[in-house]
Amino acid sequence: MRNGVALIALLLTAFISFDAFARQDGAPARALGMSDAVRALGFGTAGLYFNPAAMSQAVQYAIDTGYGYRNWASRHNFHLSLVDSQTNPKLAGAMAYSYSRGRQDDSLTQTHDIRLALSSFIKGKNVFFAYGAGFRYMNVRVDNSKNSRLSLNKWAPTLDVGLLLGINDIFYLAAAGTNLIAMPVAKTRVSTERGQAYAPRAVGFGAGLVYSIVHFGVDIDLDLQSKEKPTVSPMVGLELTLARAIALRAGFVWDRVGDLKTDQKRVSAGLGYVSKWVGVDVGYAHDVTHAKNWVIESSIRVFLP
Repeated sequence: MRNGVALIALLLTAFISFDAFARQDGAPARALGMSDAVRALGFGTAGLYFNPAAMSQAVQYAIDTGYGYRNWASRHNFHLSLVDSQTNPKLAGAMAYSYSRGRQDDSLTQTHDIRLALSSFIKGKNVFFAYGAGFRYMNVRVDNSKNSRLSLNKWAPTLDVGLLLGINDIFYLAAAGTNLIAMPVAKTRVSTERGQAYAPRAVGFGAGLVYSIVHFGVDIDLDLQSKEKPTVSPMVGLELTLARAIALRAGFVWDRVGDLKTDQKRVSAGLGYVSKWVGVDVGYAHDVTHAKNWVIESSIRVFLP
């Protein structure tokens, strides 16, 4: 019996290489440049990751593909996503696939992340109300070269939901629940039943301002699963669009998802170019409390007629 418990603990600890982290692999570069304060400003494919209701916020048919890297986990990610709120303006749909790969010590960790989402809206004279839901199916695979008991291969489904309220096409309020079905959990201490979820159940709230060349967002992410009490991660982001083509972005997030040891205070910056047919974005975030922690994301967006 004791050996069986030890084996289960070893299998569960294989997830420790997944630092619980508010930013998800494959999330758009535009959002990273704004420190992910986009629950009320998640135009396009960002809705798949932050608030599915936001897919109805703008009319577009777009493909987004790109590459990202976070150095503290030595993890690369590649993503491809599509959103269509143009074919049927009353019903937006989106899908995405992302792949990540990272090696730490003797473990090679890979994920396959599939997302599908739908959203719709009701619009009055000065009020816009959108609602949406998303399905996520993720495969987590860990191959340990020295200890096969630490290797695993697991699929896990979960759900996201979101709401978005707009007033005069200027002010927006958002609420979103993510990972409502529990995702894989890693044991942080063998002596306790408590663990650390790779993608913890969370609720996010956001407020956004869209006026002229300014997009400004303030969000909080409430982690309901990682600790004994809910933990709040605040974030703020700004985007300025110059000459209707050049986007300058900046933001800050105090990321408290997961154990206290994973807390990060990240300053973000981003640059983008957007035309009628194509967009190119780069986002970068650096942890000011741990200089070795940084993440970069890039993407190319194609807007179809």
